[in-house]
Amino acid sequence: MRNEARNVSAWLACALSQGSCVQEIIISDDASEDATAQIADAAALADNRVRVVRGAPGPGWVGKTAAADRGARIAHGEWLLFSDADMRMVPGTVAAVLDASIDFGADATSLTAFLECGNLLERIVMPAMASVVMSGHPLVLVHDRRSNVGLVWGGFVLVQRDAYRIVGGHASVRGEIAEDRALAERLKAFGFAVRLLDGHEFVSVRMYRGLAEMWEGWRKNVYEGTGRSPIGAVVFIVAATAMLVVPLPVLAILGVTALRRPLLKHERSLALWCALNAAANVTVRALRDRAIGARTWTALAAPLAGAFIASVMAASMWRALSGRGQVWKGRVIR
Repeated sequence: MRNEARNVSAWLACALSQGSCVQEIIISDDASEDATAQIADAAALADNRVRVVRGAPGPGWVGKTAAADRGARIAHGEWLLFSDADMRMVPGTVAAVLDASIDFGADATSLTAFLECGNLLERIVMPAMASVVMSGHPLVLVHDRRSNVGLVWGGFVLVQRDAYRIVGGHASVRGEIAEDRALAERLKAFGFAVRLLDGHEFVSVRMYRGLAEMWEGWRKNVYEGTGRSPIGAVVFIVAATAMLVVPLPVLAILGVTALRRPLLKHERSLALWCALNAAANVTVRALRDRAIGARTWTALAAPLAGAFIASVMAASMWRALSGRGQVWKGRVIR
């Protein structure tokens, strides 16, 4: 946790409600500048299952990886659950995911979360971004041991302790901004099984509050998804523009044109292409929105979401290539 005073108490209440399968709760404070550590210390005095560790990232470490590593080093459990402060878990979640991990033979299991959105812009952007991320990491490949495609939701990752130790834990991905994806890929590279399951009935999260947090939060992550490839980022920007921004406005323009005169051959082809893209977007959203608690009607605002997604990728790439680095919670990450 870093500067999570607004979240730590609610997260602790969720963690403490998980029952006997949770034997210890370790809060790893990442040099917070607010009351996070003080609130955590008070909880530790009230319940002997709670412990607090503090530290700051050393050279070559991202703050989150360093904090996760500190907590893991003093943990005793056979299974380790890494959870972000903004995650909310219903009672029994950890036990259910542990049972699922054993049933599936998974060495690491993660859940998609119900996305809580506080305003219209969040409802438009967040599900669209989640859809883009999932489209780039098909579950059939994530679950296939033979594939190198790996993905987990960083806010909720349950991993078998021995598997975590063998791959080198968070120390092995210490410099990764998107450490969750990197850890999943490393687990798979070592032959371990990874599962990403629909968890919308178990966990919820409000990742970002408002436009400024969404912009800063996604900006630090999206360029990492291309493997820090400028070519990959440019292809992503073009694809997001072509598939999300263009279709609906062009269809509207061609529809108005068709009221005045018959469409030309190339206009009909363009209308068909746009209609197919718009239909594909709505279909993908309809299939996936349930797993994140989103509303599919917001797919009609795809041009706005696509403009945000393409712009934030451009900004993320520029900050990385210019050496400015990404910014999160007052800390520059390079």
